[in-house]
Amino acid sequence: MSRNNDEYYRKPPVPETHYIDNRIYWDQGIFDEEQEKIFSKIWKFVCHESELPEPYDFRTTTLAGTPLIVTRGADGEIRTFINACSHRGVEIVRRPRGNAKSLECIFHRWTYDPTTGECTGIPRKEAFEKTGLQMKDCGLQEFKTGVYLGLVFVTLNDNAEPLEEFIGDSLEMHKETLGTKPMEVFDFYEQVLPTNWKSWQETNMDLYHEFMHLANRKTGLTQNDYYERKWHVYPNGHAGVDLYKARYDKYKGWTARDESVSLPGISPNEFQIVNLYPDLAINARGTVIRIDSQIPLGPDKTLVQYRGLAVKGDTPEERAQRVNDYTVIWGPFGTNLAEDTLAVSLQARAVHGGQVPYTYWSREEDGLTHDDVGLRTYYREWERLMGRPANAPMNRG
Repeated sequence: MSRNNDEYYRKPPVPETHYIDNRIYWDQGIFDEEQEKIFSKIWKFVCHESELPEPYDFRTTTLAGTPLIVTRGADGEIRTFINACSHRGVEIVRRPRGNAKSLECIFHRWTYDPTTGECTGIPRKEAFEKTGLQMKDCGLQEFKTGVYLGLVFVTLNDNAEPLEEFIGDSLEMHKETLGTKPMEVFDFYEQVLPTNWKSWQETNMDLYHEFMHLANRKTGLTQNDYYERKWHVYPNGHAGVDLYKARYDKYKGWTARDESVSLPGISPNEFQIVNLYPDLAINARGTVIRIDSQIPLGPDKTLVQYRGLAVKGDTPEERAQRVNDYTVIWGPFGTNLAEDTLAVSLQARAVHGGQVPYTYWSREEDGLTHDDVGLRTYYREWERLMGRPANAPMNRG
């Protein structure tokens, strides 16, 4: 039966760990605090090492509002520096990617070494030296950077735990797939969605939502082993679910995937998902991998980045097959991506502003496929870092 106003806004009749207050999606104060307590403090995926194949290659990004340059130095090491001149704070590199043996600020032509971050040139520097400022004091800020199975992570926190400890065993299901052969990004796509960053990450953990996708209903939900997968939860909010074998031939116009282009450790028709807190999702569909990550722009505005990952050294025929397998599901005009983006956008339209008070993460199925245990684990980590309960976020823990 329907509910009146008091009934609608009443706390849900489920355990407090099994629902969240939707203010965590739209409150500006909470968003600002997330930037400070989550994105400024823990390790964040920024790119794949294959996107920096040569010395002096760089990519630019932002983390918690901090502009960054991720570069491969002359020594082959990947490092991350602030993308701001030490003089007046002007953004130095204005392109998303490229190759530069020197980083030069357009404003006053200060220059920096992309391997060390040291300041290498100041026009008419003698005037600064009269007041005690010297080039050795003007290097770029460097941030801790780590590479794990080809995935590049950065943290703004000098005191962050080692990357290997942060990841722990959460990538054990993908270790063979990502670490056996050299991999490379063959497709990069990004879009700004009118939704909160957590909403997108949830789409990769809420397997119950696969009822939305006709392709998934045909190829996955009809298989008995689909419902028998076990969720695995790890420290630091990470979670992953066992693989299953999709029946792509059950979807009109598709066929079973080609054994010759299967990824290491996974058959061409198997599908597996791992999520690393706060915003990295690794989806492996037998022949190809999709990596999702986000750059939060506001409570209701998120830049979502998608990377297609394949085995480096494919023949043209193998690569063409992987591209096809990737795009028919995950490309901008694929069967699933457009539906996911529509769903989170519609959620934001209804939820942002307070008209819908709660979201339920209350499915329990013994830790199997449609259990919300992964999402509950995710929000316990959110609570730990934020010092707030997710079901009553205006209260301090």
